[in-house]
Amino acid sequence: ALPGSVRMSVMAHASAFGVSPRVKSPVRLAMHRTVGVSLTNGRVVVRRADTGGDEMSTPQQHTKTKTTEGVGGDTPPTPPPVGAPQISPAFPVPLPTSVAAAQGVPGETAGPAVAVVRTPEPAVNVNVAPATGVASLLDSNGVVASPLVPTQTRGAPPPQLSSAAKPPPSRGERPVLGKLALTRNDPSLAPYEHLLKARWEKQQSRYETIVANEGSLRTFASAYKTFGLHPSDAKKPGYEKGDVTYTEYAPGAAKLSLMGDFNEWTPGEFNGTVDEFGKWTVLVPASAGLVNGSQVRVAITTATGKYFTRIPAWIRQVTPCLFEGAAGHHNGVYDDGGDDYMWRHDAISDDDEDDEKSKNYALKIYEAHIGMSSEQPRYGTYREFADSHLVRIAALGYNVVQLMAIGDHAYYASFGYQVTNFFAPAHRSGKPNDLKYLIDTAHGLGMKVFMDVVHAHASDNSVDGLNHFDGTDSHYFHDDPQKGWHSLWGTRMFNYGSYETLRFLLSNLKYWQTEFKFDGFRFDGVTAMLYNHRGIHWDFHGGVNEFYGEHADDDACAYLMLANKMLREDEETVIGLDGVEKTSKNKSVTTIAEEVSGQPGVCRPVWHGGLGFDLRLSMGPPDKWGQLAHEPDFNWSPSRIVEICTSRTAEPAVGYLESHDQSLVGDKTFAFRLMDGAMYACMGKFKPEGLPEHQDWQVHPQIERGVALHKIARLLTLTLAGEAWMGFMGNEFGHLDWVDFPREGNGESFAHARRQWSLRDVNGAGKGLFYHDLERFDGALLKCDASHGLLVANKNEERKRVHHIKDDTGVLAFHCGTNLIVCNLHPHESYPYYKVGSEFGGKYKLVLDTDATEFGGHGRLAANQSASTENGACDWQGTGVCLYLPSRSAQVYALIDTWDAPDELYSTHTDNDFGYGSDGGDDTGGGGRRGGGGGG
Repeated sequence: ALPGSVRMSVMAHASAFGVSPRVKSPVRLAMHRTVGVSLTNGRVVVRRADTGGDEMSTPQQHTKTKTTEGVGGDTPPTPPPVGAPQISPAFPVPLPTSVAAAQGVPGETAGPAVAVVRTPEPAVNVNVAPATGVASLLDSNGVVASPLVPTQTRGAPPPQLSSAAKPPPSRGERPVLGKLALTRNDPSLAPYEHLLKARWEKQQSRYETIVANEGSLRTFASAYKTFGLHPSDAKKPGYEKGDVTYTEYAPGAAKLSLMGDFNEWTPGEFNGTVDEFGKWTVLVPASAGLVNGSQVRVAITTATGKYFTRIPAWIRQVTPCLFEGAAGHHNGVYDDGGDDYMWRHDAISDDDEDDEKSKNYALKIYEAHIGMSSEQPRYGTYREFADSHLVRIAALGYNVVQLMAIGDHAYYASFGYQVTNFFAPAHRSGKPNDLKYLIDTAHGLGMKVFMDVVHAHASDNSVDGLNHFDGTDSHYFHDDPQKGWHSLWGTRMFNYGSYETLRFLLSNLKYWQTEFKFDGFRFDGVTAMLYNHRGIHWDFHGGVNEFYGEHADDDACAYLMLANKMLREDEETVIGLDGVEKTSKNKSVTTIAEEVSGQPGVCRPVWHGGLGFDLRLSMGPPDKWGQLAHEPDFNWSPSRIVEICTSRTAEPAVGYLESHDQSLVGDKTFAFRLMDGAMYACMGKFKPEGLPEHQDWQVHPQIERGVALHKIARLLTLTLAGEAWMGFMGNEFGHLDWVDFPREGNGESFAHARRQWSLRDVNGAGKGLFYHDLERFDGALLKCDASHGLLVANKNEERKRVHHIKDDTGVLAFHCGTNLIVCNLHPHESYPYYKVGSEFGGKYKLVLDTDATEFGGHGRLAANQSASTENGACDWQGTGVCLYLPSRSAQVYALIDTWDAPDELYSTHTDNDFGYGSDGGDDTGGGGRRGGGGGG
């Protein structure tokens, strides 16, 4: 890179990032070979290979001058030290004129001029970025036409690009014949080909620029190793052991210093120096006493003289302020990295799964909030959750724990969605090593750990967070109020077109992935990122045209593409716990999008033109289930429930009955919607002690109904709504009430910010209650999936086909692979001999029954009973099977033996009200028969 005193814009990439170019005129070069650009006495020099000379210009005028290297003060620039944090000049952030003047930085009004090389040959416009050596063809209007091969900067070593910079050609790496795979495979997107391609090209341009500047995307995302507070390298000249270097990006600051309890909170004692891009560096000598655990803040003065303090943006720990007048606020904590956690288990890799185990492997996610995981009215802790709950979660059959509210948030009642400190684990639940202990323990139990990451927005808290960090409205955010704020949430929106914002967010992902060994990320609020309107008051019923063009925030789309790329890029060689060197391929990482608009391509690979996610949350069914829970039995029709469960996009999805969203204050858990106040006193399964023997007693009818429907809803959602499953902490046993965090409006109460685990304890407070039965059913459902592949059967199915839907009988039936799922929703009518269609001829065995006594049911079906297919076609399937269907129940039958179904070319489907016998040629129930003959 050229020295920092020269700030040149790269027009090609600046326009891509939405930055106005500051260069007066582009470089016009002939088609001869150009081998370098260098600096001579404040002049830009372009060296030509054909003449061996240079062409230079001055800020005042364009002239053609020949020089000799080394003459006239042409000193080669000194390359930056290896490993030093770099603010790439490819997309410089202009300092305010007043700030620039205060810092002695040249103003922005007259950017450096660039050479005009005049040659007799026909010339073409070329824009050269001297800082990166990247050149781009420009058309007559100065618009980028196509990239050129990077040039070499004279006086600096040639760019050392990693393999990621110039990947070997591979199928699908770029549009084929100018078309993206996303639009080739989906004709409905053809009218938007140019918009999708422009979006992909914006991402690709930024990727190539980052690689050219930094070496690779993951190197760019390793800035957390240098930004923030770190022990200085004592081997470097001028540094001693115990020195601390603090690096921060704050272009709006005129003065910046670090203070803390180590210097009695004295600002100005350890001042920083700034480069022309707004990167500050503060050196605190060992004699100052800044040691591990010291509390710190950064003191900032703007060009206008405004003074304030902030928590360093890259801080890794925070703690509540203790001094007077700081109630509710926090300080940063210096972590020197000396207290390294000793990992006991390697992260889980999909490559480690054996073929037999992975055959039915599907993600079963347990969504958890550590802060509210305690039964006591207090904050839950990482170690408490690891020691008390992970074993039970794994025993139920979950293979993923998804942790919410990990990024520190000063306002606890925000549920973790107003992040203030992006690199610090939530301090109320413990220290960073405590979180690592939780993740390590989960890995030891064979479970992956996902993080609910919030990169859609940030808290508006200025004292503890990033808002107005350097006194400006911009920093990492949009300075335009229309773009920089979310009008409903009152939070700040990131500027994904900023080079330094990309550095911050991508580094944040790699930090959690590398330092804490998170196996995946659930991206919150993706809809608010994808659209300029942030999804506010938008119902997305207008068709595909609502997804692209003027509505789309292509900068955010490009960031999500880069994030998914970075997380999957090859990592450097690491040493495993067994002492063996290995290369982490990062192929096991999983990314999930919380996206409600249904935009196509969210879960398509980046090289297809998609955003690169693995899965998206199937967000429609939970809200519709919540509405149905309040409605009477006659509204629980098979056709409506099938519509609820299958209302999803064609892309891979995570199905769920309820998450934390459905439980928040103002709403209720699904169980509480079904049973409401009766749960407080009527959850008992048996006659209470003390009642006279002659006195009749029965289970409360609302409880009996609610328990049955709770199990049915979970089974149908798992088998119909997606390729993965998710449940929220405590709802597996039908937790009552709702979630409401301590806040001023509820008297800072923890009553609804905890989990009443004892309700499921069959030998304690939950003895004789239905809670344990509901939890036991949840475990049986997940084990049934592991044994019989219910979720994997949904892969590559755009919409699950339910071949038997009878609203008059309340019966529905469908296949999950070779398994047959049947459900009778009728509140009181059971069918002893009901025929449903089967694609396969053979013998079925009952493997899961919601009505089993161990699950709180009536036990009307014998365990492990079997039934064989018979007769001809039924429900447009090859054959049929007659089953006993108890009311308000659902069953899973596994195919244990097969034979050929009858081959009948002219079979027709007819209905039969009750599945046994025929009402004639015009009946409307279930069952089937041949060519108008006798039925089931």
